[in-house]
Amino acid sequence: MKPRLVETLTQEEKNFLLQVNAEESNAESWPEPEKIEPSLLPVEEFDPGMIPGPLREWLTDISWRMQCPVDFVAVAAVVAAGALIGAGCGIRPKQKDDWLVIPNLWGGIIARPSMLKTPALADVLKQVKKLELEAKEHYEEELLLSEADAEILKAQKEAIKSKMLQAAKGKGSETLEELRQEYALLEQPEAPVRRRFITNDATIEKMAELLNENPRGILYFRDELVGFLVNLDREDRQADRAFYLEAWNGFGSYTTDRIGRGTIDTNNLCVSILGGIQPSRLTGYLMQAKDDLQNDGLLQRFQLLVFPDEPKVWQLIDEYPNREARDRAFRIFHALASMDFGSYGAVQPEADGRPYFHFTDDAQGVFNDWLIDLQEKLQKEDSPLMVEHLSKYRSLMPSLALIFHLIDIADGQATGGVSSMAALNAMFWCEYLETHARRIYGMVGDTAQRAASELAKKIKQGRLQ
Repeated sequence: MKPRLVETLTQEEKNFLLQVNAEESNAESWPEPEKIEPSLLPVEEFDPGMIPGPLREWLTDISWRMQCPVDFVAVAAVVAAGALIGAGCGIRPKQKDDWLVIPNLWGGIIARPSMLKTPALADVLKQVKKLELEAKEHYEEELLLSEADAEILKAQKEAIKSKMLQAAKGKGSETLEELRQEYALLEQPEAPVRRRFITNDATIEKMAELLNENPRGILYFRDELVGFLVNLDREDRQADRAFYLEAWNGFGSYTTDRIGRGTIDTNNLCVSILGGIQPSRLTGYLMQAKDDLQNDGLLQRFQLLVFPDEPKVWQLIDEYPNREARDRAFRIFHALASMDFGSYGAVQPEADGRPYFHFTDDAQGVFNDWLIDLQEKLQKEDSPLMVEHLSKYRSLMPSLALIFHLIDIADGQATGGVSSMAALNAMFWCEYLETHARRIYGMVGDTAQRAASELAKKIKQGRLQ
């Protein structure tokens, strides 16, 4: 068949030919496809020198033997130390203002399952669980004595009742009124209270009871934080979410009313949180935090949330643990858990309030300069999520400084006001943590890139026509 002249084609046929020619021309000019993969912002590498000196050998030893990032164990140890101090004391970051900060921290490790985040966290928390075991053994001993005291009280009551019976018959040397007074003066033995340091799962009603019995607070540890977050997302658990939001600052109060339990007033609402989470499971919660209607600041309270790079080199290490460093760490944790802060320089308010520390003069200058720089950074920051996250550093920096100072005190190396060395180290931690926060929130910053990544994955799996 002879080809038709262009002049004989209909307008519809001409348009079709123009479209085909344009597509062929574009196809020839397309570059080679580039690999689509989610990109992560760079983070500052953790410097082991930022670990408080008394704990450095212990934590670097764990990191070396496990071949895991030192960030894992450093974050876990700092959160655990803050939990042991809890609401027992605070720091007033300004010299004259009564602004009080409680060193209560929330932290987490973001990593793939193969990076040993769970064993690393568990190894650090062994020291806290040793305290828990000691407290349990002491409680059981006290419970036996309490049961004996209860039997003594029972015998005393029976003896007085017997005398009352005799007095009612006109016998005996004591009158009924005297025996009545004697019976009323009998003291009910106090039931022993078990000291708690850590829990893995508890309803808010049970948590309120634990906090009543442990006014310094408690560490809530979840191996997988996603379970904790999913639970708080449920419509029927909004009260739980409110409870933990209130528990972050460390000195709030909370009242629960339940049938059967009655009313429970918690005066020191102080809960530290620690756990691990996989990057893929965190994305949904980051999207929620990005939504102004759903964002209530829960994720931003995880100030010690870190997402370190995976180690480029791995070695098989089979060495004995550094027992001396581990024992030193336990002595420090034990001292923090039982410390009388007033004996080491804390100011005790006249109104029987919570003891607190101040910065030394040199450390005060460090904090003031840092706070001014933070305020300037907040004014220039474009990301609403980062503004909300960094604004909470106002309490993070003094919290870290107080924790580092009290670790030195527990090791017998310091006393008095919070030192400039502790303040500088806290400032370095904030700089390091800021880079991790930018990486974490950056996971949902470029939604087009993530959409392309998901589309490429489905094409590769043959799930699309």
